[in-house]
Amino acid sequence: MLEKVVLELGWEPAAEEIEELREGLALYQVKLESGMKERGEQGEGVVYITDRPDAVREKMGDEACILLFLTEENRKLEWGNIPYAVESLEGLDGDFLGKVYQRHRGEPWLILETERLVVREMEEGDLEALYRIYDQRDAADFLDGLSADRDEERAYIKDYIEKVYAFYGFGIWMLEEKSGGRCVGRAGFHMREGFAYPELGFIVAQEEQRKGYCLEACSALLEFGFRELEFDGVQALVAEGNRASEEVCRRLGGTPAEKICWKGKKCLRFVWEA
Repeated sequence: MLEKVVLELGWEPAAEEIEELREGLALYQVKLESGMKERGEQGEGVVYITDRPDAVREKMGDEACILLFLTEENRKLEWGNIPYAVESLEGLDGDFLGKVYQRHRGEPWLILETERLVVREMEEGDLEALYRIYDQRDAADFLDGLSADRDEERAYIKDYIEKVYAFYGFGIWMLEEKSGGRCVGRAGFHMREGFAYPELGFIVAQEEQRKGYCLEACSALLEFGFRELEFDGVQALVAEGNRASEEVCRRLGGTPAEKICWKGKKCLRFVWEA
């Protein structure tokens, strides 16, 4: 859990910027400090906002959680191992910086909650749940299927978390029951080559179907996509004959836009627009 944010900059930000950041952190019970202390004094739960990441790592160690502050000088350098960067302190708060720290720790982000479900990022511990969810006919129609090799799939999960979630800010997430913590399916957004709109994808484990989980999750996700992710539109592809998925899209208010053939499969394309 994020406890402290340390500003380690080669210049002094304006007093009003610091105060705004302090207030944005205080709402989440996170402290703000200026300048690094001795290595042993910082401990866990710290994010360093810095334009000099090498200096932070030299003093605090390679495992320090860093949010890179971009400047004309450092933006010319390679910082591929630092996933997040900003150009201003404006708008930073405890929610965003807490998520930066979670990503550093490999902890899944909570995306949203519905009456019965938690929608969260996937984590490596979900491996067996994924095989249970995908153990059904036509499971991989329009979502990537799973590898028969569990070690290969585990590596794919790690890569997906590090690259897809971090790059796009969205992806296909896990649907977890609030009552028992059981993963009942997946849903979210992904980009399909050749289409402008992000695509809504969903799958619910066979034994969890006909409980309304898919409608409950996808309704909340569409609202989230338009409100928080600022999508202009969303699409979904439904394989011809998949009446259950077609009914879900219609009940979610999707408009049947066209019939197309995707990689040899006839399907109906639904669209939602902002």
